[in-house]
Parts: sequence; structure tokens; C-alpha cells
Amino acid sequence: TNQDRLDWRYRTIANHFAENGYLTALMGKMHFVDAHNHGFEYYMSINDWLMYLGPKVQHYANEIANHPLGPNFFKTVNDGGAGLPDIDGLWPKGSPWVGNVEKWNFDSMASAIEPEDHLDMFLAREAAKFIHRYCEQPFFLVTSFMKPHSPFYPPRQWAEKYPVDKMTLPKVGDVSKYPLHIQRRIKNMAALGEKRQRAHRAGYLGNLAFVDTCVGHVYKALEKENLLDNTIVVYTSDHGEMDGDHGLYQKFCLFEPSVRVPLIVSYQKHLPENKVTAALTEYIGLYPTLSELAGLEAPRKTTLLDIPGSPERMDVASFADVLRHPDIEGPPAAFSEFNLRSLISEYMIRTRRYKYIFNHGSTHELYDHEADPGEFVNRINDPGLKKVRDQLRDRLFAWYDPEKNPYQRT
Repeated sequence: TNQDRLDWRYRTIANHFAENGYLTALMGKMHFVDAHNHGFEYYMSINDWLMYLGPKVQHYANEIANHPLGPNFFKTVNDGGAGLPDIDGLWPKGSPWVGNVEKWNFDSMASAIEPEDHLDMFLAREAAKFIHRYCEQPFFLVTSFMKPHSPFYPPRQWAEKYPVDKMTLPKVGDVSKYPLHIQRRIKNMAALGEKRQRAHRAGYLGNLAFVDTCVGHVYKALEKENLLDNTIVVYTSDHGEMDGDHGLYQKFCLFEPSVRVPLIVSYQKHLPENKVTAALTEYIGLYPTLSELAGLEAPRKTTLLDIPGSPERMDVASFADVLRHPDIEGPPAAFSEFNLRSLISEYMIRTRRYKYIFNHGSTHELYDHEADPGEFVNRINDPGLKKVRDQLRDRLFAWYDPEKNPYQRT
């Protein structure tokens, strides 16, 4: 969860690049939860931006309080996922913003903060400064933008492109074959009302358009310093967005719009350009992939110091071959999990054709992506797919046995 602390003794990708002579830098959002930087020598957090804002922080607190799909945020004004506060447990007596925020009606999702003062543009500027200052030495830079994550209030110019009252919502369809916990979430989303759902979609689309502009500023800084031929550029995200598909919003599930993320890798003159691959990849594979592309040895240890019970090696492979040869088949499957600390924890295996989800304590799921790419028909009880189901289950359990989940609530 966002509240879990990463033991400082684990060896991160930042540690790996730092040990190989790179200046490691992180700008922006990262759920470190406490003051450890985990291998990043140069670190500008959300707190630096809040200091930059000065009294304009009031506008940001108002945005946190007025989450279109989270009415409770008005009562708490506490959202660590959006950096207020950036360090978990900072306000043991509750947020000081409670009772000091405005309440909005979601007619418009335009932010009162000027474009140049938004966190994402602040990070883009600071990243450009870093690139200019350290362009003569090897660096590993992570620019971690907040948007399109909440708060869903883009600058006015971008918000006006997506008026709330012009938003259309996807049709939900028949949800009766979905697991009960998914059906409950769909029902809860519907209970919020269409206006809040349209407001979320409008804010999300405006956020996405704005952060694209900010990404462009960072890319132009690399271009200005003539670094594009010698820099691996990765555009990605930590999760997707349901955006109304199946009647769901945000993430919190293993449907494709939530668990699938954008991944664009550019390395001019070294990798094929303008290519799309159908190969499956796993997010954790970025660590060995970037090491390989940079000509470094593969990471050998998972820790800086011995941690009892920790794995000696990462159970993940580089996907550099897929980047070099986009037409190859790639790995046979990808895995994911969600909600390990809950009563209903979820585990997924995805092949090119099928997705099998084991829901501990609820109905399992099986989708055929050739016949049903939108994942509308749960075929878990289809007798014609029993062999496929059983094989996928066995492969999933070989990767991670849900019965051995140490965090499972009972």
C-alpha cells in the first residue's frame, strides 16, 4: 500500500546506477513514506513544491478536498497519494486543513493555480535545470509527475478543452458474471451520480493533456543539450485508469485499463523507431533492462546489507531483446497482484490470449482476449475452457501461491 515502507537496506535501481558512476536524481512523487531517499543523491520532493507555492497552497488543499469520486476527502483533507502530506503519519491529530477549505460543485474542473505553478510544470523546469547542469556526466533521472493522478483540476486552458457537461460516460453493460466485490464497486461508483463521474473524466483528460505538455519540456531539454543520441528515455506510469469502463474509475482492479500501463522507450540510433510490440512485459523488468541497455552488469544482489528472508536475486528478466527486436514473441506470460492486505486479494496471469485472475475469497475470472478484448464476459465456468483455466492456475501458483500470502487478512 501507499503506507508500506521500503526497508532502506534493499538495493534499488538508483543504488545500482549510483554504484556504477551515475548521478541519480528524483523529481516529484514517490511513495517513500519517510525520509529515506533509497539511492537517489539528488531529490526534490513534493514538499519542495509546496514551499515554492507559499500561500497558494490553499488552492491545492481545496483541490484535495474536492475529489469528484472521494467525498470523504472533504472531511479529512488528507491524501498521501497526492502528496498532502508527502510523508505518512505527519499529522497524527488530523489534517490542519480540515475546516479551512472550500466546497465545490464540480461545474468546472479548472484549477485556480496558474499553469507555471502546477507541480508538473515545476518538476519539468527543475528537471530541465538538472539536465543543463549535469549534462557532462552520466545521470539517471526520474521525473515523477503527479498528473494525470488526482487532484483532477488541470489549468484552466486545459480544463476548458473538456467541459464537465460535455462528457459522455461508457455504457456499463451486464456485470452479473463479475465477482461480487467488483459488482459492489460498480454499484458504489454509480451511487455517486453521473455528474461526479463526468467531472472525474473531464479532470482526468485535462490532466493528461497538461502533463503531456510538461513531458515535452523535459524532452526538449535533452534535445537542447544534444543528449538524445546518448540517453535512454522511458515514458511510463505506475498504473492505468478505468475511466468508466465496466462502471469503474481509477484503478483498484486487474481489468486491462487498470493493470496495463503505457511504456515507450526511445534510444536514438540504438533502438528501432516508431515500432509497436505485442510482447508482454513486466514493470519490474525496467531495472535489468536499463542496466543492459546502459552496458552495466546485471544487478547481482537485492540488498545492500543482509536482510533475513530476502531473496538473493530478482525473479525478473530484462526485456531489452524485445526493444531491439519488436517482432519477437517475448515472454509467455506476465504476472501481477493487488490488495494483498485485504480480505479479497487478487492475483493475475496474462498470456497473449488469456487472462486468469485468482480472487482469494471471491469468484475467479477468465477472459479470452481474442474473442473479448474488452473483458466483458467472465468465462471462469466455461467447461470448454477448463483445461486452459487449470493450466493458467497452475502457472500462477508456481509464480506465487496465494495460500502463502503473509499479509492476507482473515
